[in-house]
Amino acid sequence: MDYTVKKLPKSEVEIKVTVGAADLEKHYKKAYEDISHEVQIKGFRPGHIPQDVLEKHVDKKHIEEHAKELAMQRTYADIVVKENLQVISRPKVTIEKEEPFIYVAVVAVMPEVEVKDHKSIKVTKKEPKVTEKDVEEVINDLKKYSTVYKDVDREAKKGDRVEIDFEGFDHEGKSVPNTKSQNHPVVIGENSLIPGFEDQLIGLKKDEKKEFDITFPKDYGKKDFQNKKLKFKVELKRVEEGVPPELNEEFVEKVTGKKQSVEDLKKDIEKNIHAKKTQEAKQESENQYIEELLKKTKVEIPDSLIDEEAHYILHEMEDEIAAKGLEFEKFLAQAKTTEEDLIKKYRPEAEKRIKIRLALQHIIKEEKVEVSEEEITAEFEKIKSFYPEKEHAKIEEDYNKGELKPQIKSRLTLRKFFAKVLG
Repeated sequence: MDYTVKKLPKSEVEIKVTVGAADLEKHYKKAYEDISHEVQIKGFRPGHIPQDVLEKHVDKKHIEEHAKELAMQRTYADIVVKENLQVISRPKVTIEKEEPFIYVAVVAVMPEVEVKDHKSIKVTKKEPKVTEKDVEEVINDLKKYSTVYKDVDREAKKGDRVEIDFEGFDHEGKSVPNTKSQNHPVVIGENSLIPGFEDQLIGLKKDEKKEFDITFPKDYGKKDFQNKKLKFKVELKRVEEGVPPELNEEFVEKVTGKKQSVEDLKKDIEKNIHAKKTQEAKQESENQYIEELLKKTKVEIPDSLIDEEAHYILHEMEDEIAAKGLEFEKFLAQAKTTEEDLIKKYRPEAEKRIKIRLALQHIIKEEKVEVSEEEITAEFEKIKSFYPEKEHAKIEEDYNKGELKPQIKSRLTLRKFFAKVLG
């Protein structure tokens, strides 16, 4: 067997192999043996059919093709091991010549990553600060959820909860599908409807009607309505005024489930906000570091790897849609798109994801960031403690099967890496 290995663009290699007559003969013997197990010939047991008898009952071309297929499988595998090629896709094989038997295999390999001067990356760290306004906003939200609404006989104003009947019409006066609702609840000012819609309700009293034009935003969720101008007919069916609760210990116990003072509640809220802002600041610093790292990273990513990641992103999207109780096929029809269009759309994001992973793996190895078995076990026990005791056996089973351990190790490694490079 003679062969050559040639590097191609985008982290692919071309393996050109010439299989000599002697090597090919070995594979012919294996081909006869394989086929003798597959055919039934009267007077012979499968697997014990002489070669001359087999040739009379099986097309010789079929035997030749199988022998060459075996030769390609064996020689390709031997070369990959001998040359220490880190292949990451199935090879695309073409036969160049029948005699002597020559074939060419093109396969994607693990890309070579080059990162220049990553130690020069500087990230501005934000110190999380909690203001009185932050705490007040949380308290106001808690009060809003405990607000009691009562019917009132007056004009609607901002903050009122109202119920309305409404319907949208086009410029020809025809009703537009999916723009009609009855007894629809709205808190004026929460902006749950199209921008400008709720403002039109201010000043209306119960049973009053109104017509007005609204133009949908250019980035509206449904493409058919983007920048579309419709006339809405509205009837106000109910007006309710909110009566917020007093901020006292009774209210605190109601929303927290424990007896404590208003000041203690504020301290707890401040602590939670600080923890959240700290996490957000940490995430922002990591994202900044990654963006700077990408600028310093040079890597050629195989198309096959990008396609695989784009398909993974598509499957993530399918799972999210299914979790909402929607059918993916109906979603595609409503969005007027196809899986192929989405995969093409996701390719840039897929390429970026892969580049980030490869860059981080490269630097983590260079920085010699490692995680011990003790650290992995401790993290697993911590994760397990968040679940009910009755689920512990299943979680331990998944861990022992090896399904959770790689994820935990990866998460801890990243955590240690960012702690090291960001300080």
